[in-house]
Amino acid sequence: MKVTLTTLCLVAALQFASHLFAADSDVEIHCVAKKVSEATKKASGEARMTKDMFGQPILAVGGGTNKTNENWVYDVTIENKTFKELAGVEIKYTIFFKQEKQGTKDAPMQVHQNGTFTLPALKPHEKQTFTTDSVELRKSNLVGEFHYANGGRIRAEDTLAGLAVRIYQNGQPWAEYANPSILLKENWK
Repeated sequence: MKVTLTTLCLVAALQFASHLFAADSDVEIHCVAKKVSEATKKASGEARMTKDMFGQPILAVGGGTNKTNENWVYDVTIENKTFKELAGVEIKYTIFFKQEKQGTKDAPMQVHQNGTFTLPALKPHEKQTFTTDSVELRKSNLVGEFHYANGGRIRAEDTLAGLAVRIYQNGQPWAEYANPSILLKENWK
């Protein structure tokens, strides 16, 4: 009797959970990252007076920092794999990226940017694509044979870490997706 009651509770819990999220075959989600713009500012390469290791004045050419700012977006495609129209669809997404700081030894810091998108309806077997808001990734590097006295990094580069998407239908969670899938475990609500 005890085993049967436990089995019934487990079956009921599984049936409830299946109604909470869409089945894998109900919706298909794909995402592609793409760079939409880039702006580069080169170091001035000015000549300046400095001292060599013996304290003698020398003319140094170069120095400064090259900086590049890139804007990246994700194109997200959602396909309704069911035979019924989906209405009242809201998509909440989070773009994860890592930021590095030039001149420090600190580990890269993971940050995220949230956004939402609404679809009035998604017809049976229809695909719709939307583009996320852009995130700015920065790159910088020292020019010449310079370094930081503290041993900090002379080159810093922000990188995309991935995208997490949660789909709601009529205010209820319906499906979720992340690339890489480990991002579903992150706190991104």
